[in-house]
Parts: sequence; structure tokens; C-alpha cells
Amino acid sequence: MKPNDIDTLLASFRRDLPAECKTAQAIDRGASLTEISECAEEEGVHQLAAVLFEAQEEDLQTGGDGPADRPRGVEDQIRAFRADLPNDSKTARAIDRNASWEEISEAAEEEGVHRLAAMLFEVQQERQP
Repeated sequence: MKPNDIDTLLASFRRDLPAECKTAQAIDRGASLTEISECAEEEGVHQLAAVLFEAQEEDLQTGGDGPADRPRGVEDQIRAFRADLPNDSKTARAIDRNASWEEISEAAEEEGVHRLAAMLFEVQQERQP
């Protein structure tokens, strides 16, 4: 499943979720697909959880380059950086919408968040064939 398909799917489910539920909040803040899936399962939104699980498996099997196959440790580090950024920063907005690592890295470099930019640059270099 392509990232745009996942975005459309999440938007479709999001419309029917109350704002106070964990799943909606995870979608709104651009959480990882794993976290959204876990929230959905916990809250009984089993269809969404199943579709996200399937999408993640498909991406891992096909070597997709969307957010679903990003190494969990890197995603966790990005989220840790995000927690320290003001909401109006370009880097925070890029993280929140699950932008590409390249875009997040460029925004981080522009805003002086050099550790994040360097980390993402290194990961991107390691993943290139």
C-alpha cells in the first residue's frame, strides 16, 4: 500500500472517530503506523488495526519506502526530537505530517537542529544501495 493510500485510509477512518479517542489523537499528530494500529486495536477499531498491520507487512515484504517501513528506533528518535520543538517550527510541522526524512532533515538543518539533521542524513546514507 502506497503512503498516499495510507493517508487516504487514515483520513477516512479519522472522520468517524471522536477527537478525544487515542486513535484520533495518534492520527492527528502523525504518529507511526504501529502506534496508530496499537491505539486502534486497544479501542476496538479492529478494521483499521487490521488494515494498518497488513499495510506494514506489505511494505516490509516489498521494500517500500514509505513511513511504514522506517526503522522503529529512528522513528522513536524523531518523535523524541519533536517533543522538544515548538509547534510552529518547520521541522515540527514536517514531522507531524510524516514528511520524508530528507524534508525533515532539510528543515532541521535550516532551523539549527543539527543533531536531528545529521542523524537522518546518516540513516539515509546507510539505506542507499
